[in-house]
Amino acid sequence: MNSSLPVRRLVASMLLVYSGLILWLGSLVFFGFGVASVVFKQLPSKDLAGSLNAAILYRLNIVECVAAVLLLVGIVIYNFGSPHRRNVQTLVPVGLVVVMIILMLVYAQGISPAMNTLRSQIHSFDAPITSDSDALVEFRSFHVLYSRLVGANMLLGIIVFVWQTILFASTIVHNSSQPSTSETASI
Repeated sequence: MNSSLPVRRLVASMLLVYSGLILWLGSLVFFGFGVASVVFKQLPSKDLAGSLNAAILYRLNIVECVAAVLLLVGIVIYNFGSPHRRNVQTLVPVGLVVVMIILMLVYAQGISPAMNTLRSQIHSFDAPITSDSDALVEFRSFHVLYSRLVGANMLLGIIVFVWQTILFASTIVHNSSQPSTSETASI
């Protein structure tokens, strides 16, 4: 029985997985190094920078959702392209992507709205008043948690990238060692 993955499915899976990972990880890295740090250094106030940053984060979370769909579809195509393909090694990336999606939902749908609510309650980040101290502490703790969850997602994304690349490479090697359909038919 030929258990090789058809080339079209393999290529489709690779394109979707790598597109999803590049989009997700690339957007997170760009936001962290190219947007947030610049916005807070260049704008005249933390209040203005925070408002702009929140608007950009909302859009970033949409990009992350698109990337998650691409990534998950690509991994599903890979895993379910052949019934002989499902094993612990191939299901690990599925589990990691599910964890990444859960973490993204926590920080995008849970923490971000809470931070936005707190931001609207704080008089000013540039000149906080005494009555803002509890909200500022809570905001900062949410910010730290948000940053850590995003960092965890980046680490998981890198692990998925390496793991899935190894799986793709082993599939390519396996497929190349299998006789082609035309060779099998002539035997």
